[in-house]
Amino acid sequence: MNMPFHPDLKALPLALAPLGVALEVRRLTGCADFAARMLAMGIGPGRVIRLIQSEGSHVVLGVGDSRFGIGRGVAQKIMVVVARPEDGE
Repeated sequence: MNMPFHPDLKALPLALAPLGVALEVRRLTGCADFAARMLAMGIGPGRVIRLIQSEGSHVVLGVGDSRFGIGRGVAQKIMVVVARPEDGE
């Protein structure tokens, strides 16, 4: 289910973010190993990503020119906000 962001929200789990919108990663809420794995994929605080597909138990994200498939549980641990235009998609 894709829900639009409410302007008063600080951050939303990536799994609930709208499709195709530039999103800024605010924080990773998992353990140190989880954070290291995400950082190795280029997903970390300040990075602009896009949610490309969200169906079933997996989501597909765009990170720069790369595409990654991750589980919905992992996507729940990546907190995002809509990126400001000056954040450079």
